[in-house]
Amino acid sequence: MNRLAPADVARTRAFWAANKPGETAAPAYVPDPPVWWHVALALAVALTLQASLAPFLALRGGTPPLVALLVAWYAIRTGSLRGFTFGLLAGAAEDALAGTTGAAWTFATALAGLGAGRLARTWLADMPLALVPGAAAFVLGRFGAFALVLQLEGRPLALPVAHLHAVLWQCALASLAALVLPRAFPALLGKRH
Repeated sequence: MNRLAPADVARTRAFWAANKPGETAAPAYVPDPPVWWHVALALAVALTLQASLAPFLALRGGTPPLVALLVAWYAIRTGSLRGFTFGLLAGAAEDALAGTTGAAWTFATALAGLGAGRLARTWLADMPLALVPGAAAFVLGRFGAFALVLQLEGRPLALPVAHLHAVLWQCALASLAALVLPRAFPALLGKRH
């Protein structure tokens, strides 16, 4: 019978002690939360680029959802409450720039940030490839919440099929960004190389 090394036994006991009763896996890696002024600067840059440059990068009606990706990244790194709060602020800034959406982006982005924050500290947040379909689901869910809030405000979407077509292209662009950006910048995932 093979005996385990004392270091392996100690590591296994530490994993067992760190788990909640009934869990069988090691706890997920928890990265440090980003510095607040880095995130504020990133939001300002994302809003500026989305308002000025993104229309020139449109692909079949869909523009890169820079603010949505930033909110999803922040929520996955920090959790539900912070994701909701940051989504509320980012959505309010988008509504202020749009001028005609009322509070639809505010609530839609906050709810999407809340949902993405639920993935923080789970095994899905540890898998870079899970971010690809996750980015598409985030953008699609955010748009669904946006359309619902507009409907509740009494202003339904004009041309809903055209909007859905553009959002599906936004989902593709968000998935592409979620595939490329973490590979180009590993620090986005909280990894230090």
